[in-house]
Amino acid sequence: MKLVKIVVIGFGNVGRAFAKIVALKKNILEGRYGVSPIIVGVADSRGMAIKGDGFTEYELLKLCEVPRSGVNMFSPYAHDFVDIKYMYDAVQPDIHVELTPSNYIEGEPGLSNILFAFSRGVHVVTANKAPLALKYSDLVDMARKRSLHIKFRSTVMGGTPLIDIITSLRSEDIERIDGILNATTNFILTEMHDKFIEFDEALKRAQVLGVAEANPSLDIEGLDAAAKLVILSHVIGCSVKLDDVKRETLSKVKLRDVVEAIKEGYIIKYIASLDTRKREAWVKVLKIPRGDVFAQINGTLNAVKIKTDVGELFFVGKGGGGIETAHSVLDDVVAIALSVKGDKR
Repeated sequence: MKLVKIVVIGFGNVGRAFAKIVALKKNILEGRYGVSPIIVGVADSRGMAIKGDGFTEYELLKLCEVPRSGVNMFSPYAHDFVDIKYMYDAVQPDIHVELTPSNYIEGEPGLSNILFAFSRGVHVVTANKAPLALKYSDLVDMARKRSLHIKFRSTVMGGTPLIDIITSLRSEDIERIDGILNATTNFILTEMHDKFIEFDEALKRAQVLGVAEANPSLDIEGLDAAAKLVILSHVIGCSVKLDDVKRETLSKVKLRDVVEAIKEGYIIKYIASLDTRKREAWVKVLKIPRGDVFAQINGTLNAVKIKTDVGELFFVGKGGGGIETAHSVLDDVVAIALSVKGDKR
């Protein structure tokens, strides 16, 4: 049995979902893969909870019940400060799971957390897009030089194994990628089309339902989708920089634009595109013919169309959500454990 000690940095929706899944599926993973994941440390913005021999399934479920930013209340394992070095010294983790919020200005704290993990010889699984969008090559090169893994399947279409599929296309040349890559903005547009409401009202509905953050600027300004394009560009070997992705804001879309598009036989969608031949990327508001496949993608669904020298591939799936993203994170954890173990299943 391969015991895998995990520290989780960031304990919001995804972090809590990850802890629950580890608690509920630990026995299944042990029986199926011979991998026993245990969470030995958790940190949020205000404190940490540390247990060297790993939290029990019951303790993980109870930990998920603490208030937001309340990990420092989880006695008797709580610490009223955040010090990742202290945590590492106490538990000696095998895998660092980075779930802090994305910061596209300097990438912190995620970037420093990942670099620290590498400095300690620890593998990384991240759902935080910012460090990869800003420093992909540096992080991948550092991991390679230290014979470490960095996995990030959950960063793009978190509920769908898109990155795994793209990396499997070893003999095909990817010429173009187009996609609906942001669940929040797609939900907003769906509401505007279905209920004939203005952008602001659709956004409020998204916030009430938890689809949109209190500050949704990363979504509606196209930065989230742009970051995903940058990550995909690196994965396929056609790297573009985040600053080079041309972005339009979704907030400019008015109800009258939606009504006019419908009358003309179109649907308005927020499309992210990467042209590998020109090394150009953009996130734009586009009118899509009603019969187009992208016009059928509604609510929080995401979709990606990949054009290769062989043909076209089309994928549809959940773009994110706590449970879906957490499953992708755990898949990466298991993949690393099997790789280190020498099992290629």
